[in-house]
Amino acid sequence: MPEGADQDERTESATPRRKEEARKKGQVAKSVDLTSAAMFLVGLLAMRFVFPSIYSELMVVMKNTFSMLNSEWWNLDASSSTVDNSTQYPVANMKYLTFSIAMAVARAMAPFALIMVCAALAVNYAQVGFLISEEALQPKFDRLDPIKGASNLISKRTLVMFLQSLLKVFIIGYVLYITAKGELGRIVSLADMPVKMAVSHITGLVFKMALRAAVLLFMLAVFDYAYQRWEYERGLRMTKQEIKDEMRQSEGDPMVKSRMRSIQRETAARRMMQEIPTADVVITNPTHIAVALKYEKEASSAPKVCAKGARLIAERIKEIARENNIPIIEDKPLARMLFKLDLGTEIPVTLYKAVAEILARILSMDQ
Repeated sequence: MPEGADQDERTESATPRRKEEARKKGQVAKSVDLTSAAMFLVGLLAMRFVFPSIYSELMVVMKNTFSMLNSEWWNLDASSSTVDNSTQYPVANMKYLTFSIAMAVARAMAPFALIMVCAALAVNYAQVGFLISEEALQPKFDRLDPIKGASNLISKRTLVMFLQSLLKVFIIGYVLYITAKGELGRIVSLADMPVKMAVSHITGLVFKMALRAAVLLFMLAVFDYAYQRWEYERGLRMTKQEIKDEMRQSEGDPMVKSRMRSIQRETAARRMMQEIPTADVVITNPTHIAVALKYEKEASSAPKVCAKGARLIAERIKEIARENNIPIIEDKPLARMLFKLDLGTEIPVTLYKAVAEILARILSMDQ
């Protein structure tokens, strides 16, 4: 970005090239709150369905552990064991027991962990797609500047984030208050319930409050992502001069391209004029259009347009034709149809008869 360009001057939307360059640098529209809220919501729902299996597997692990600790496998008989065995067996058994518990807990938590990993990848992919930016991974020591960091604490973005945090706390606190107030009578009656039933009610209430908070956080995070997207597009906006410079870099300078096209036209016209002396006939309009035809039996199956032009170029074609004694035939309809053909192309079949009659007339005149 050129220095001195105010944000008010950046009125043009970013070009695809600017967006691609920003993406390579790791600059994308992404909301951290959306990722956190989605993970929280998915985690609650996953725990709701996976928790029974996790609970049952952990109960089996605990029962096996306590039964193993109380079994003869752990206790050693001092009368039948040496001092070395009494110091080695408990250590080996403890290692085996620890490993068994760790593997059992890992198996129980594997489905929940897999769901969370897939959810995190899906949320991030939905926001930014597949992106690996080497430049974003490189350390930037200018971020350690305390003066610059202090200036970033007082900015429009910081104020917006602060207001968002206050709004989240207020809304979630209010929803939790309403939920707890609605369940107040049931909470008071927990003292008269059995312990298992009371724990079940408390667990259900906590899950209900957490689920409502997760849904609200996710909704607020969607708005935060929309704001991040708007701010990202606004930050990439360009000035009109930047767009002109980018077009000049990608497509070339318009003045240079115009000059090149002019040179190409001049070269093509010069080459075309050099072909006129070898033509067989020039067909005119008579004053506006002139088309030169050349027929080589060995090289082509039909006459070709070797030169054509209108107005001044037509006069020049006729002048060169007179200098080289090339017949000039006036035929307005045929001249207009031949003028539509490109240079170097053979005449179509529909014009064979008309051109053949002209060539036959020229041959008879020569004889």
